[in-house]
Amino acid sequence: MLGPQSVLAFSPSPSLTRFTTALTYSEDDQHDSAFDGSLKILNERLQRLRLDVLEKEVERPPNARLSACDFVKELLQCILENDDPLPESGFRVLLRTATDEWRDAIYHSVGAPPNANEDVVASALGEAIGRPENQYTLLVGEAEEYFPTFPFEPLDYFDGTAWVECQLRDKKDDKLLVSTGWQLQRNDEGAWMVAGIDWQDFREKFRPGVGREEWMRVCH
Repeated sequence: MLGPQSVLAFSPSPSLTRFTTALTYSEDDQHDSAFDGSLKILNERLQRLRLDVLEKEVERPPNARLSACDFVKELLQCILENDDPLPESGFRVLLRTATDEWRDAIYHSVGAPPNANEDVVASALGEAIGRPENQYTLLVGEAEEYFPTFPFEPLDYFDGTAWVECQLRDKKDDKLLVSTGWQLQRNDEGAWMVAGIDWQDFREKFRPGVGREEWMRVCH
């Protein structure tokens, strides 16, 4: 049995203490280095994601480099890919490319006040359009798969406004699904904006005759 003197005699030597302390510091340093490395990788990925989002936002409408037809095509693509690169980003583009009057009409269609948050309105618009059996679910990829065609050259009035007809055709058999008419207006930077959309549906379940289906019925 070890007595008190034996216990005192068994105290670690200074060299062993220094070795143990150095080993502890070394393990802590390795842990800190691994954490710092992971944090650096995370920050780099977040930075790349931010840059990707910014690059997409810069190229998206409103963009003065886009022709009238390219503007309509790009806007339809944004709506179709609504959650790329961020949730509801497609409908935010729709709101940002709307003239003041058209934007007010969209806000009114979802029951939002003029000062409502854009993200909230975009979410409400996406929810309304995506409802089952809604004729506009076509635009968000929840119905037939379509591709846009432009049967005629845009009608440019040379006063900063234009009219574009865009047909949405079935990818399977080229059948005409919907004919849309886009009233466009240039903003101060020369980029096209949406002043109104006419919607004529040729699908039997949404066509009660030859009448034109108005866009603002989207949320009714």
